[in-house]
Amino acid sequence: MSQSENRLYNDMLDIDLTLAHSYEVEELRELPGTGKFGVRVIYFPSPKTRPEHDGLLLKFRPATGLAWVGVFKFGYQSPPAFSRVITSPDPNQVCVLSKGAAYIVKVDDPEIWEEIPLMPVLDVRCVLEAKLLIFSDFTRLAAYGSGVLVWRSPQVCWDGLKILEVSRDAVKGIGYDPTNSITHESCFAVDLKTGRSLLPPPSSNDGKPVW
Repeated sequence: MSQSENRLYNDMLDIDLTLAHSYEVEELRELPGTGKFGVRVIYFPSPKTRPEHDGLLLKFRPATGLAWVGVFKFGYQSPPAFSRVITSPDPNQVCVLSKGAAYIVKVDDPEIWEEIPLMPVLDVRCVLEAKLLIFSDFTRLAAYGSGVLVWRSPQVCWDGLKILEVSRDAVKGIGYDPTNSITHESCFAVDLKTGRSLLPPPSSNDGKPVW
C-alpha cells in the first residue's frame, strides 16, 4: 500500500499510518445510542474532579489484546492547534495530538502513556533513523523516543517557531524576531541528540542573553 493510501484524511482529523504499526485506529464522532461503547474506555489524562472530560474519541484495536476507546483531552481550543494521529518509530506506540495536547500511548498496554510537556504542540516530525518524534510549540522543541522524553530545548525564538529541516545532526528553522527590522525572523538550530541550541541566544543592549 502506498504512503498516500496509508494516510486517511477525515475532515479535520489526519490519521497518518505511514510507519509500521501493530494496531488499527478509527475516530469516533459520537457516543453510541446506548451511551456505552462495549469496550474499555480510558481517559487521557484521568479526570480528577469529574468522571469524564471532553476530548478526541479514538477506538484502537491492537494486534494482541482487547480493543479499547481513548478519550484524549483537548489541550488548546484556538487555532493554530490541531488534532492528528501519527504512527511512531515504535510499532506498538501511537502519537495522538488532541487540539494541541500530545500523547504517546502504548496501544497494547494503554496504561503506559505520557503527555509531551509542550502546549500547544503545533508541529511533529518523525526522525526514523534516530527513532525520535520531534515536537514544537511557539518557542521550544522536545524529542520523544525509546519510551521516554529524550530532551527539551531551551527557548529558541520569541514566537512563531517553524521547523524547516531535520537532518541526522540537527533540527533547524526560523522564528519571529522583533529585533530584525528587515525580515522580523531569525534562525535557530538545536542538536538532534541533546536538544542543545547550536546558535547563541540574542543579546540585550547591555550584552546579556535575552533568554
